Amino acid sequence: MKTHRVSIEDKGKRLDIFMMSVIPDITRSKIQYLIKENKISIDSCTVKPSYILKGIEQIDYEENRFSIESRTPSKIIFEPIDLDILFEDEFLLVINKSSGIVVHPGAGNYSGTLLNGVINKINQNGFKSIPGLVHRLDKETTGVIIVAKDYKSHSFIAKQFEDRTVRKIYNALVWGTVDSSGTIEGNIVRSSKDRKSFTLTHRPGRHSKTDYSLINNMGPISYVQLKPSTGRTHQIRVHMKSIGHPILSDTKYSGGKSTIKSFHVKYTKILKRIMKKMDRVALHAKSIEIIHPDTKRKIMFSAPIPDDIGEIIKILESNESL
Repeated sequence: MKTHRVSIEDKGKRLDIFMMSVIPDITRSKIQYLIKENKISIDSCTVKPSYILKGIEQIDYEENRFSIESRTPSKIIFEPIDLDILFEDEFLLVINKSSGIVVHPGAGNYSGTLLNGVINKINQNGFKSIPGLVHRLDKETTGVIIVAKDYKSHSFIAKQFEDRTVRKIYNALVWGTVDSSGTIEGNIVRSSKDRKSFTLTHRPGRHSKTDYSLINNMGPISYVQLKPSTGRTHQIRVHMKSIGHPILSDTKYSGGKSTIKSFHVKYTKILKRIMKKMDRVALHAKSIEIIHPDTKRKIMFSAPIPDDIGEIIKILESNESL
């Protein structure tokens, strides 16, 4: 256990902001997480991240709790899983995630996840540190996902996500004819009807923003490029629903089979055909650009368009009746 005595000069500072100067190489969001998990205490008492220092307190924390290992479930299983590796060096492992795989273990779900396979691979290569997922993708979403092989790399890249300097590009198939370009912005909150889904609102919530542009309109379906500048849960899915163009096969956000009824009957046959081929949310994380934690140079990772999305595009483009 380590102890830090607050000086009178630090009176009036928020605890989470102050701790960034006490613990090197850790982001504010990680500090807030640790405070909420009661791993940082004031005078042996639990407090909130927004606690205002009085300048007379004693802060207790255990330094080894700030490692990536401590944020990994203790029941995690090392499993051999096929990984489509886009890039790897001493600091990073970049994977083209396939659809249907959960990224991180959770309650009652300690095996078969992407992290299970990543830990198994890195352990075989002799790395002692447990890797850290810098960001996440939904189970059905395909594409680029970055794994940091050590704590410093994880913290360095996580700070870029927190500062919103990471450039992310997604591709998606959506219902209807989309404008050539636009911006969707607003606060995201949990739905009052379904706590596992979210909605866009102008009421208080978590700010979100996505720029979009049309790649190709193919009758009842549009192929779009999306550039989120924030990273809220289900952000792109919520945003596309909010402008009346939900993502193809996104049942949770109004993009399921029933949407076929909204279009002219001349499209019914082809729409039923493509829905049989697309059994997951048609969203792909195409590329991510970051500053490399070692070289400090910009580096971009890109994943090819998956076969299912590519096949649907070919079907729609080749149909003369559209």
